[in-house]
Amino acid sequence: MNKSQKIQEIISLRQPLAEELATVEENLNHLQITWHKLEDYRNQLQFKTQDEKVLSKLQEINFSDSKTKILESLEKLSKLSSRFQRETLNIGVVGRARQGKSRLLQSITGLVSGEIPDGDRQHCTGVRSTIHHNSHVETYGEVWFYTERSFLHEIIYPYYTTLDLGQSPISTQDFANNPLPTLRLEGSENQAKYEHLKRYHIHFSEYSHLLKSSSPRNIRQEEIRQYVAQDDENGERIYFNYLAVKEVKIVCQFPNNEVGQIAVVDMPGLGDTGIGDEARMIQTLAEDVDFVLFVKMPKPSGDYWADVDVKLYDTVNASLVDLPVKLWSFMVLNQTDKDSKYGDNSANCQDLIESMTEKHIHVSDYIITNCANPEEVNEKILEKTLDYLSNNITQLDQKYVTAFYEQLVELQSTIKGELQKAKETLNRVDSFESESKFDDLFNEFWDNITNDLTDLLEVLREKRNDQDDYFKEQVEAVFQECQKDQSIFPSLEEIKRRRNTLGDYPRAYGYYIDEVRTGLSRRFLNLDDGLKKSIEELKIEITNLLADKCHLVGLSSYRGSKFLADIAHLIPHECSTLHEGFIVLANFELSYRGLIQHHIRENLDDLKQDNSPLPQGGKEQDILDNLDELYKETVYKCKNALDNNFLRIPSQAAFAIVEEFVDLVLRSKDAQRQWRKFLLPYRADIWTDTFQILGDNTRLRQQWIQLIEDTENINSSLL
Repeated sequence: MNKSQKIQEIISLRQPLAEELATVEENLNHLQITWHKLEDYRNQLQFKTQDEKVLSKLQEINFSDSKTKILESLEKLSKLSSRFQRETLNIGVVGRARQGKSRLLQSITGLVSGEIPDGDRQHCTGVRSTIHHNSHVETYGEVWFYTERSFLHEIIYPYYTTLDLGQSPISTQDFANNPLPTLRLEGSENQAKYEHLKRYHIHFSEYSHLLKSSSPRNIRQEEIRQYVAQDDENGERIYFNYLAVKEVKIVCQFPNNEVGQIAVVDMPGLGDTGIGDEARMIQTLAEDVDFVLFVKMPKPSGDYWADVDVKLYDTVNASLVDLPVKLWSFMVLNQTDKDSKYGDNSANCQDLIESMTEKHIHVSDYIITNCANPEEVNEKILEKTLDYLSNNITQLDQKYVTAFYEQLVELQSTIKGELQKAKETLNRVDSFESESKFDDLFNEFWDNITNDLTDLLEVLREKRNDQDDYFKEQVEAVFQECQKDQSIFPSLEEIKRRRNTLGDYPRAYGYYIDEVRTGLSRRFLNLDDGLKKSIEELKIEITNLLADKCHLVGLSSYRGSKFLADIAHLIPHECSTLHEGFIVLANFELSYRGLIQHHIRENLDDLKQDNSPLPQGGKEQDILDNLDELYKETVYKCKNALDNNFLRIPSQAAFAIVEEFVDLVLRSKDAQRQWRKFLLPYRADIWTDTFQILGDNTRLRQQWIQLIEDTENINSSLL
């Protein structure tokens, strides 16, 4: 196989790894979810238990460290997945400015300074570029811009934090329209960083429109420099688009067609003072680079490995903690001869090679070559790099994956230990003692509930023919409103206008008598509130009894209908009669439309034109007088009907529904056995002072065990 075929094979071999890691990621996400659930449940148990031994054991479970490790593993997994899903092998070129990095990239890709800026003055390259080989296209670029939000968060905010500039701008317009805060920190490095921020501020109007542009934007070959460079080919700093650019992809045909699916990543020259550049480089190396070429050009007059060189190496090495950079990097010493403007640096190239070890700069190999010579770069650097990748990248990938799996095994072991602590919180109590305690407490409960509900039922029996106070109050309020509010009647002017519209007074009278009848009928809908309030107050009285006197307060934090529904939800299906009793009472309501409306409608018959016609020759005042008289008579009839027949309905309904409830939950066959079966798993919620919260067979214990088992199963299947 030639190199292109070999590279294609390597990329193909990565696909199964990517699929394998996708399964691991799914399992790890499930583990994260169950671990959070287990911690949440532990926190709930801590509030409920009064057992100091149980509380102490619950507190000993260390969820925090494992949560951090799970999150770290997911982050590493994301980098691995990104690495193995790529369709290219990526070579990153790293070096400080003015070392020949751009010349090396030009020699590899065949591009020139129009696409890969170089120069002898200041930093040229402003953004990261990834250059892809494609032998079938004309050179073009794709540009990704920061959004206004990401520009603030990733570029501007770090300056405000690092330089202690106070409150960060809330928007890009806030940043642009207000002066920069004064720099209070001393030191030349801080001042240089502040000058870098000033560049973003001063030139904001020249690049801000790009922050609102869609990405990627396709650009022609001749436009590329305008988006990646800080200066033009004459060294004049006239470009500021790069300040809005996140990254650029350039597609072109490399001179060496054997490279196949290869891309080179051009990192902006380090040594500039942009805050966040180093972090972005580490992220790029971890996610987008398979191999690194360090580039350094020794000075002919003498050179050494400076602190910035060592720091650069350490930065790259930190990008993949589990895969030392010495296994995936070459050092390129950019050689210049005596005829170059730099002079001959050959001796110093050799000196730097010999002193690398003492500076703890370790790479797979070193190469001395002229980075501006395409033939030398192809033969000495590109060929050697491709050979190394062909022979070693699969093993490097495996080392990286193996290191990650070793960390997952360690994570599994840690979680397994914490789950064992969780199991040790399960204090079993003596079954005979537990049953004996429950029997005593249940007998007391049964005595309380039967006596208290029976007493309540007797009270309701005695009051079942009494008028209901809540309903009576609502009825009186409705009739007071009927007597006070005159807005239901039209004015004389309105009657006249209606006559003009309809053609005569009888038709106008018919229109208004219908309107008055409808308005009066709607007023009675407010009686619904009184009926519902009356029944809900009854439910609250019953649930207060159950919660406080019968100790069921631990099963629901509500009262009234919601309490009854909560209890019904907890009752097992085999306790069907008990469940039915709570459902019947929870859902019971009285409604105006169901009980009273049809009787009210009977008394509205007089408010119809056929039953109460307008006298012959009647006009505006006659219509109004007739409406007023009929309205008052109808209201009077409705009030008598309610006073005589319906004010007792809530009391009668209250007795009937409570009697049905008592029959179902106390007097039906097996009622006592059903209560016992229902309450046994909840005894720690009901009698917290007597039973251990995680005692034998309690509901809380069962849920705790289930969560532990779920977490164990997911943890064991992580790999």
